[in-house]
Amino acid sequence: MYCDTDYDGYVASGGTEANMQAVWIYRNYYKQEHQAKLDEIALISSADAHYSSAKASNVLQIDFYKVAVDENDRSISKQALENTLAQAQQDGKKYFIIMANMMTTMFGSVDDVNIYTDVLTDKGLDFKLHVDGAYGGFFYPFAKPKNALNFSNSHVNSVTLDAHKMLQAPYGTGIFLIRKNWMHYANTQEASYVEGQDFTLIGSRSGANAIAIWMILMTYGPNGWFEKTLVLNHRTEWLCKALKAKSIAYYRYPEANIVTIKAEFLNKEVCKKYGLIPDSHQNPMWYKIVVMDHVTIEKLEQFLEEV
Repeated sequence: MYCDTDYDGYVASGGTEANMQAVWIYRNYYKQEHQAKLDEIALISSADAHYSSAKASNVLQIDFYKVAVDENDRSISKQALENTLAQAQQDGKKYFIIMANMMTTMFGSVDDVNIYTDVLTDKGLDFKLHVDGAYGGFFYPFAKPKNALNFSNSHVNSVTLDAHKMLQAPYGTGIFLIRKNWMHYANTQEASYVEGQDFTLIGSRSGANAIAIWMILMTYGPNGWFEKTLVLNHRTEWLCKALKAKSIAYYRYPEANIVTIKAEFLNKEVCKKYGLIPDSHQNPMWYKIVVMDHVTIEKLEQFLEEV
């Protein structure tokens, strides 16, 4: 994460809790340090963001605004963000919590974080930036080491990772990281019987999950994880070339191992057979393939023969 200063964090129940922890901290910061009212604080993320944004908004009682994305490349734009901010300001919002995506769950798309920081800074708006790397945190930094979604970016204040996705650790292995001197905004002082105090959303949790993460990381080592990322990206590129050769419409963010295919080119039974995930179980428009260790080129060839 390229942090040259101290930071805090903990192993959470998952990416949802880690994202909510960030929003909780920043909401409390604005309340305590700026005497902000709840209806003056806004949570903003892209339309493709994980549903934990909506959940955080509901639980923490602050309004949530979605930035529209381009239908073809899933990107946010300066204009779309300015439109969202204009609406939020019209609604009386003064303080902004931004949740930027490091590989969205459905499309694997990555937000251009500079759009957020440039626009908000130019407008002189007060904001805190959190990166949701629940999916991409154990993949994108290895596929593209030079990126702005880490602590080398002075605007990034906290990051979510999730070891039960790419790392394939057990459930209950979300990771929350934040710069030093911010966790105290989540201090539950009423937990006076807890030695060391409680600064987390979930409270008690198993220490075995932290050990599981450590063991997996130590088994691979940094070089082993780079090699794994390289192999999976090679398979993903192979799949994209094969889909293009069959004139099947798909989306893939560069350096991501998620390929999302338009539903009109697929048979529902074939998708069910091979475990493809729809964007909606009621009216699917897209189906995604996540290229993992078990998704070999041989299996992809079998799938393509039935498409």
